[in-house]
Amino acid sequence: MNTWQSVRADVMERIRAREWLPGELIPTEQELAVELGCARATVNRALRELADSGIVERRRKVGTRVAATPSRRATLEMPLMRHEIEATGATYGYRMTSYEITMPTQLAQRALQLEHGKQAILIKTQFLADGRPHCCEAVWLNAEALPDLQRKDLESLPPQEWLARNLPLTRGKFTILAQGASGDCATNLEVPEGTPVLTIERLNWTDATPISYARQFYRPEHRLVSE
Repeated sequence: MNTWQSVRADVMERIRAREWLPGELIPTEQELAVELGCARATVNRALRELADSGIVERRRKVGTRVAATPSRRATLEMPLMRHEIEATGATYGYRMTSYEITMPTQLAQRALQLEHGKQAILIKTQFLADGRPHCCEAVWLNAEALPDLQRKDLESLPPQEWLARNLPLTRGKFTILAQGASGDCATNLEVPEGTPVLTIERLNWTDATPISYARQFYRPEHRLVSE
């Protein structure tokens, strides 16, 4: 018990088990650090993450208490590629190009807050509009935080759509950037290596636990519209 992820998981488990009731103060950072055998700064980081997710409430000189209604959380409505393509009047198509359980990249490990040495699920997909490449996607999933997931589950259902159906996603973060296409991305988009493409990174949480880290790549002519 020497990482903030482990401390966060321990605190979450106690809240779920109602060892600490809604509205009740939990032990101090110093008390938890001694009990769990870690640094106080580690406990502080874990509690900050839980506070950001609305699981606990923190007040200076008062302490940390379980949120009065921790189970009442808003569920994130995830935009789906199926809807995006169909909204243009095109026929939607999907195929999974690869599925593997492997060591995450440094970027994925940091995004999913995985401990060193933990594997994750990597799924690569291609989306089609009227039979033409529309978008390709690489999704890293936090395997330990998911209900039972099999490769066959994603052969006809994209990872993001599967998540929307099976997990109460409560928070999301989007990053938009331009990046040169390479490898599978260039192949699936049918563009030359190095072609600048619109890239959208999407990170989703359930409570304080990161669930998925996805990178979506669009062909150069793609236009992003938000209303």
